[in-house]
Amino acid sequence: TCPLPAFRKMLSLVANALAHDASKPVTVMAGSGTTNPRRMFWETMELMQCMAKEPLHLTYRAVGSSTGQKEFVGPDDKAVKYDSKMQAFGAGDIPMSEDNFNALKEANRTMLHVPIAIGAIGVFHSIPKDELGDDGELNLDACTLGEIYMGTITRWDDERIVKQNPGMTAASKIYVAHRVKGSSSTSGFTEYLEQTAPTCWTLGGHKEFGKDKFGKALPQGDWPTGEPKEGSGGMSEYLEKRAYAIAYIDYGHGDDAGLTAIALKNQDGHYVVPTPKGIEDAATFAIKEGDDVYPKDPTDSFHGRNLYGIEGKDTYPIVMTTYIYLAQDYTKRAADTAAATKAFVEMVISPKIGQPIAVENGFVAMPQELVEYSKAALAKVAWPADMQEYFFETEDKTAFTKETTRKEEGMLPRFLSRKRKCYGDYERKQILE
Repeated sequence: TCPLPAFRKMLSLVANALAHDASKPVTVMAGSGTTNPRRMFWETMELMQCMAKEPLHLTYRAVGSSTGQKEFVGPDDKAVKYDSKMQAFGAGDIPMSEDNFNALKEANRTMLHVPIAIGAIGVFHSIPKDELGDDGELNLDACTLGEIYMGTITRWDDERIVKQNPGMTAASKIYVAHRVKGSSSTSGFTEYLEQTAPTCWTLGGHKEFGKDKFGKALPQGDWPTGEPKEGSGGMSEYLEKRAYAIAYIDYGHGDDAGLTAIALKNQDGHYVVPTPKGIEDAATFAIKEGDDVYPKDPTDSFHGRNLYGIEGKDTYPIVMTTYIYLAQDYTKRAADTAAATKAFVEMVISPKIGQPIAVENGFVAMPQELVEYSKAALAKVAWPADMQEYFFETEDKTAFTKETTRKEEGMLPRFLSRKRKCYGDYERKQILE
């Protein structure tokens, strides 16, 4: 038997398909990359399909930042007959690697980074609350954290930990968890340690210690200690089942799971847990300070640019930008797919549409200065000459202003309207409210 909610959703999708102009071919747009924004992308794609008068089929494969980059550069295996144009956009929580960026350059291809969300890597623990220090939190500086993951600090009653946590009584072994495979979370975590405490964490970023002496990728990196866990879910489950454990997880996932965050010592010497304000502060400071993090030209390499250890009293120290990777030249791509790609990116970065969805899915809304940066980056893309772009039923026909009724105009083929809805989306919102 089909459960009632699932049946209703199926009917909603069928009705939505029938509502579209059947005389028009379906426009297909497919992206791939990091897993962290997958729910944000899926929800925005479903919303865009519901807003459209003409039929759209939008998909996103959550395969990790590294795979998303490889498929953007592609092809890697000639036998597969893959073409990088099959991917409308890539996505990653890390900038395009130096090797991949140079490979594109050698092929006379220009790419650009479009920031679409701000997130963080949280470090969480499972020490019983009554065994923590006087302030009820676990405080760690980057050096101590690095030595825990190096395996040189193995117990919670080590003097280096107790010194930062007066009154702490935990006297157990430290149970360390790390990700099984290379991930953006692992890259962010290890690069932060490399940048902030290089004498305590001596293995460098994951790109270095994730390979053996012959340069072959190790299945889980050459970690000196700890248990390998699959994905954020595996890390969370480990903390929930094992007392006295420590694990790094993307902030949104850890917060949703109700895990207890460690207060990390920031650049200004304050111990802070990840909060929306502390994460947003990092991006706001960075965009105002010039091009150290976000280059003035979005077609430049972003390699080595990050939001680790940004100044500020409340600023959290391991903040990451999620990017959409776009080709600078779409002129030889299918015009309808290019139009859908442009409209989708506009929706994602819009404070009126995509950013609230990002917040619902564990990210922090981008500050307005970063939204403007992303809009300027998107404006650098060359689109097909015969492309009929999408407009929005809003005050100025863009995704960035308040929706309004545009009589007759809103019924034109290329208008995306939030006054069109799928019943499944309506029902979901009713449940949430």
